[in-house]
Amino acid sequence: MAQITGMDLVLLRFDALYGASFDVLLNEAGEWLQHYVAWRLDLSGLWLIPCAGSGPYLRLSSDGLEPCELPPFQTGYQRYAGIMRAAEKPSFEGGY
Repeated sequence: MAQITGMDLVLLRFDALYGASFDVLLNEAGEWLQHYVAWRLDLSGLWLIPCAGSGPYLRLSSDGLEPCELPPFQTGYQRYAGIMRAAEKPSFEGGY
C-alpha cells in the first residue's frame, strides 16, 4: 500500500495487557519500524517514539510523518510523562 499510494503506512497494534503500539513503514524505507508508542507534550503535536532504544523519532503533522534523529524530550521523566499524556488525551479527535 505504501508503494502504491506513495504514502507512509502506520499500523496500530492493540494488546489488552500492554496497550497500543505502532508499526511504521516510511514510503522511502524498505524496513518496518516496530514497537513505537504515542508521545505528546502539552502544546506540541503528536509523536511516535520507539518503545526502547533510540530513533528515528516520528513527528506527526498535517504533512504526514517527519523523521527526526533527536527525541522530542530531554529526560526520562519527560519521556514517561509524554507517553502518559498521549494515552490520557488522544488526539485522534483533532483536539488537544
